[in-house]
Amino acid sequence: MVKINISIEGEDLSEIVNELFNVGIEIIKSNKKEFREAMRILADAAFDVLMEHNTIERGAELYRKINSEINWSYKREKR
Repeated sequence: MVKINISIEGEDLSEIVNELFNVGIEIIKSNKKEFREAMRILADAAFDVLMEHNTIERGAELYRKINSEINWSYKREKR
């Protein structure tokens, strides 16, 4: 079992957040192997989501809209 005692001392919220950020960075640095494994798990899950049919359809629709806008802008500028 792990026991964590948290004491918050600081003059303002930004100082507290900055210190928590620094502690988080040090935890990541000291646990690189575990952090990399967690990132791999998240990346695999993200790719699974990206490969879902609905996500691919939405991506294709976005691509068509962007492509159409680029073509329209190009034709307008060419005139």
